Amino acid sequence: MKTTVERESPTRVRLLVEIDPAEVERLTSDTVRKLSQELKVPGFRKGKVPRQILESRMGRGAIRQKMLEDSLPRLYTDAARSESLRPVATPDLEVTDFEGDTLSFTATVEVRPDLELPNYKAIEVERPSVAATREEIDDRLQVLRNRFATLEPVGRNVQAGDHVLVDVRATRHDEKIEEASANDLLYEVGSGTIVPELDEELTGKRAGDIIKFNAVLPERMSPTHGGQEVTLTAIVKEVNAKRLPDLNDDFAKTASEFDTLEELEGEIRERIEEYKGVQADREIRNRVLDELLDMTDIPVPDSLIQRETEARMSGLLGDVRQHGMTIEDYLSVVNMTREGLEQAQRKAAERSIGADFLLDAIGEAEGMSVNRGELDAEIERLSTRAGRTPDELRREIVQQGRVEALAGDILRTKVLNYLVDHAKVTDEAG
Repeated sequence: MKTTVERESPTRVRLLVEIDPAEVERLTSDTVRKLSQELKVPGFRKGKVPRQILESRMGRGAIRQKMLEDSLPRLYTDAARSESLRPVATPDLEVTDFEGDTLSFTATVEVRPDLELPNYKAIEVERPSVAATREEIDDRLQVLRNRFATLEPVGRNVQAGDHVLVDVRATRHDEKIEEASANDLLYEVGSGTIVPELDEELTGKRAGDIIKFNAVLPERMSPTHGGQEVTLTAIVKEVNAKRLPDLNDDFAKTASEFDTLEELEGEIRERIEEYKGVQADREIRNRVLDELLDMTDIPVPDSLIQRETEARMSGLLGDVRQHGMTIEDYLSVVNMTREGLEQAQRKAAERSIGADFLLDAIGEAEGMSVNRGELDAEIERLSTRAGRTPDELRREIVQQGRVEALAGDILRTKVLNYLVDHAKVTDEAG
């Protein structure tokens, strides 16, 4: 076999392959033996049909074509391996010469690019501050105050944040929608948990008032009427204002095991800083990877970008639907167009694939690998998170051919840990 590589771009090559006559004859003979086992020819046992008989019945051209169908994929794989190519997509195969005893074909395929590694041991990043701010502590205290708040009836008009006792009835063409109707519902004005129009209509009303309006019912509220315009009628029965407890030592005793507000704030500060410490360590990894990606240009095959973009969009749309939203609702929330969202996902896909390429290349340069113990440990971790046994998950991974992908994930994690260990990490003060 003679091979030649023509590089059309950093991620696309054209592989020219020539098979000598002896190999062509051997492959043809293999095909004849297989056909002899498959075809029924009167007067001959299976596997004993002479070649000339097969050629007379099928035609020499048909046998040669069958040989191509059976052999071309393997010949391509062998040729790509001999040239140390790393394909990432299915090749376009074209037979260029098969008139005589020789066989020539070309394979045009997208491949992993050859990367020139940057000085990845000279990365410098700043670790985010983990100190708890006064605002963060106050926010946690406010959450506690809301948890121990009380409701008091008031005789004034409804304001945002009030809790109103209401009877709500949803109808469509005078037919009551049971799943969107309720009596003695304690509803927080401004929460938007039913429809935004309800909060607007309730604001300024008093006990005894009746409101009636039309609105589109969210899909999460009704499997049959979700997304349709319905009529909502609400009777305000009671208006309650939320009363927050004062921040003092008595509150600390009620809301915690501490005797003073100072002690409670100290505990809150420790928890915030512990959480921020974990987040800071995670952010260091992100910043190291971002710095690494900014240090080099990584060409990524278009087919991989498209495939990853489609997977990301599919996953995002699934999450949106699971939360009872439409894609239009989501786009409104994030203030993006569909085209803008797809473009953002495509950019993220390209950067993610490029990161994988770069981490793989560094792992190869450093001679890193993944052993059986590391694979077993990761499978055990994943099985615990999924609520399954390690053996069940291991069988599934093997059956689905995902062992190599899992090993790749483990290797890239090891490489990133290595880069973080060798990076120069400073705090805000330098």
